[in-house]
Amino acid sequence: MLFCACLVSTAAGAAPAEAVPESLQNKVRADFKAGRAAEAAALLQQEAGRGNYEAQYGLGVLYEKGLPEAKISQDDSQAFHWYGLSAQNGYAPSQNNLGFLYYIGRGVTKNESEALRWYEKAAQQGNAMAQCNLGAMYFHGHGVAKDAKKAFEIYKQSAEQGNVTAENNLGFMYEHGLGVHRDFKEAVRWYERAAKSGQDYAERNLAEMYEYGVGARRNYAHALAWYKKAAAQGHAHAQMKLGRLYEHGWGAPKDLVEAYAWYWAASERGNTKAKESLARLEHQLSPAQIAEARNRVSRFVTEKQP
Repeated sequence: MLFCACLVSTAAGAAPAEAVPESLQNKVRADFKAGRAAEAAALLQQEAGRGNYEAQYGLGVLYEKGLPEAKISQDDSQAFHWYGLSAQNGYAPSQNNLGFLYYIGRGVTKNESEALRWYEKAAQQGNAMAQCNLGAMYFHGHGVAKDAKKAFEIYKQSAEQGNVTAENNLGFMYEHGLGVHRDFKEAVRWYERAAKSGQDYAERNLAEMYEYGVGARRNYAHALAWYKKAAAQGHAHAQMKLGRLYEHGWGAPKDLVEAYAWYWAASERGNTKAKESLARLEHQLSPAQIAEARNRVSRFVTEKQP
């Protein structure tokens, strides 16, 4: 099964005591929606300079991502500056994002201990993304000693708020007995929660539970359906497994052209097992069938960045 790291920044969170007035928030949103990015950015800059925590956070997001239409270049040091001002005044989303910049060393020297400190501050306020990031720190032993039990407890807090990465990782920990007693049925339950929200790792993991009958009765049709959802997002391992099901006729009628299509998609993303399977099927298909397979997969695969 696959575990997926959190350790990302977030774009939303609870409002602090001294937030941007709702009327201004609506104006900023309306400007962005109407394509008036420069006006929206100017409002954020104005309010950020006045000490509004949400505006400082919003400006940090703009600098972290960059907004050419508002003449804001991507600038990690500026993102760090504005997140820092907001975070120091207790705004959890900014604390999380500041932790992220410390963790990867963008706009500031990489410092996992500082990342941990800011994730903890945000997590204590109930920020689900920060909880997920903090869980990952304890799981991997980054900035702190490895502690699977602690990681499990923190992931659960995040997962119970609906963070899909935490839900998947909680399923992984239940499946492998990491920080908690092994429980395959609980693993399936958490994988399913995340998978229903479109989390590709969870879709792949849930499919594998159904394929092998672990924590749920073996059901190739269910496995195929979940592999297909992950595969359509560009998940290479799921694409390879989907090809395998079609090749053997498990969960759907045997279809070597369809199998080749998914093996080809997975091989394009570097999956070595898929490359081996392609070589085997090439001797069983005509050039026309191979061309059809490649054309077919190009129509229903959404490119997903690694």
